[in-house]
Amino acid sequence: MNDLFDSIDDPLEEEASSSQKSVASSPDCGLYLILSPTADHDKQAFQLGQALHAANRFSAYSLNRHVVEFRPEIVHGDDSLTEIAKKYCDVTQKNGFVFLIYDDIILARDIGADGVLCSSLKKCSDARKMLDENAIIGLKASAQTQAQSAISLELDYVLFSRTDGDSSLIELLNWWTTTTDIPAAIEGNFDQENCAPFILAGATFIDASHHIWTHPSGNPMQGTVNMLDAIERHGTKPQALN
Repeated sequence: MNDLFDSIDDPLEEEASSSQKSVASSPDCGLYLILSPTADHDKQAFQLGQALHAANRFSAYSLNRHVVEFRPEIVHGDDSLTEIAKKYCDVTQKNGFVFLIYDDIILARDIGADGVLCSSLKKCSDARKMLDENAIIGLKASAQTQAQSAISLELDYVLFSRTDGDSSLIELLNWWTTTTDIPAAIEGNFDQENCAPFILAGATFIDASHHIWTHPSGNPMQGTVNMLDAIERHGTKPQALN
């Protein structure tokens, strides 16, 4: 596994003096943004840029570790999947963050994404054969046995999904963080408060999509700042996504 973050520079880092940065090099936990179904991808790409700009601009750290995930099913009708995915990819990488494609290995390769999140172990094996050796390969897992396979295959991260009222995910995350240092992202409708148990349990990335895209102000920058503040209040030190 390669540390992709070692090669990613913060585009705003040169604008801030070292005295303005925290002694710590990276935040306690990163944001995980899943792009939403929309009829206006141009607007969402613009809002994504706003959110990522806020993640850089309002951070006190010299290195920010956040991930954007694109799921091909959000594109409908005659829209060009490749063109739309590339648009989101460019916005993400321009801001110095990681862009991943869900399950479509060929699309990830064609647009220069940083890697893939896979729905199965077979997809993970296919991705390892088809993508560059530095590509990030993750597994969406829902059970300990499946997650254990991710450890055996030395994958770069896992994504655990949360449903409302599901307490077993905390147990799964606690098991994961005491078993391995492989990063874990948690998917769910998180806000500034209900993310706390998962951050305290050692999640490396928290899904901030719902809070950012549906923020009452209509401003994704405000939603981003809210979640960054929550991470600071609840945080523990994470591992890097490799």
